[in-house]
This record gives sequence, structure tokens and C-alpha cells, in this order.
Amino acid sequence: MQRLQLAEGVPEGLEVWRLALDLNAPVADEDDRLLSRAEWQRAQRLHRHADIVRAVATRAALRRLLSAHTGIAPEKLAFTQNAYGKPALENAGGPAFNVSHSGHVALIAIVPGGAVGVDIERCRSEAELAPLQGLVLSPSEQLDHALPFMERWVVKEAVLKALGLGIADHLRSLSITSSLGPPDTYHLEHSLPVSSPLQAWPLPAPSGYAAALGYIDSGYSHANAQGKRYSTNF
Repeated sequence: MQRLQLAEGVPEGLEVWRLALDLNAPVADEDDRLLSRAEWQRAQRLHRHADIVRAVATRAALRRLLSAHTGIAPEKLAFTQNAYGKPALENAGGPAFNVSHSGHVALIAIVPGGAVGVDIERCRSEAELAPLQGLVLSPSEQLDHALPFMERWVVKEAVLKALGLGIADHLRSLSITSSLGPPDTYHLEHSLPVSSPLQAWPLPAPSGYAAALGYIDSGYSHANAQGKRYSTNF
């Protein structure tokens, strides 16, 4: 597991870790035994061996990282979720976190305060992406080709995961452009039900992947937000 170097301006204490996954390997016993019964059952409902390995290894890595931050044994950590399904530690004083995985790579973001979201996606061909543009891009983005589609997509997912909103319902409510201010940041315009500033940065990713980090400060509340259930990786 590798801790990533983050862009200047990322809040102090925010960490992002990258996990390389061997999807052909058997599920590691040392990972399997850290999961709760509910997590193990959820993993076993997956049909492909690669998906099971990805889910178990990522969840075990998350538990180990959160254990290092809380001092609680990884197998003893308990999780809850908000009204839209966004996971959090049961102890309200614990750090916020978010997880994403795609292909043979997983990302885990942890921050002591505020809300964090992370997303990584394997890049697809233009032919595959063309039918999705009208579902993902805002009207202004469809006229602006300065950023690749996949780059905009991962930024939107990371920000909306930080917010804990229904992702599918809000993709077109958020517009991403390259920053006019500090380097390695994005300029975000939105009509989302939130007053706190939204921030996002690109993340280093292996060749063939795109990744991004989203953050909202601790003043954010989604109590009045509307949306479908939160979409997250296991």
C-alpha cells in the first residue's frame, strides 16, 4: 500500500492510499478474518473471483488504516451509514473516509475532519463513453472540451461521494473546469443543495486510469439534500 503525494492546498491531515490488487490470487486469510460477518456475506454474494478479492482486500486495508488512526483493533471497528447509504465509523469522533476501486487498483482516503470522497476509474474508449456524455456532463460542459470526459467524471464522483448524495441524480448539477487559480485544482460550479465550499484535486493514477479527490469542510450538512442512495464501493 502506497501513500500518495497530494496537491498543494489539500487540507492538513488528509491522506490518500493506493492499493495494488492481485485479482488472480486467492483471498488472503489475514484479510478475510478482519471482516465482519455482514461484510464477508456481502463479498460472497459477488460472482467473480476478482470481485471478491477486490472487495475483501480493500475493506481489510481500510480497517487497518482506520485502526492506525483510532487505536481500535481493525476487526473491532464498527460502521454505520447515513440516510443515503454513505458509510462512516460508528464512533462519531472518528475520521471520515472514502473508498474507490476499479480494475486492479483501490484508493482509500482518510481525513480527521470534514467530508472526503475519492474516485478511480479505468479509462474507456471514446465509443464506449459517447452514450454517457448526456447523462454525466452539464450543458456548459458539453460545449467545453478543455478537459477529457473521464477526468470530469471522476471529479464529479469524488465530490458527490464526499457530499453523500445520490450520484446519478446530481452528475449534471456539477460542472468541472480546470482551475484559474492554484495549479492542480479544479474550478467547480454547481446547483447542489450545499452552502459549504466544494474542493477537488486530481490524483496520481496508473496508466489507463483516472482518479480524483473531493473534500467539503466540516460545516457541511446534507440534512435537507435530496437524492437516490449513495453509490460506493464495498
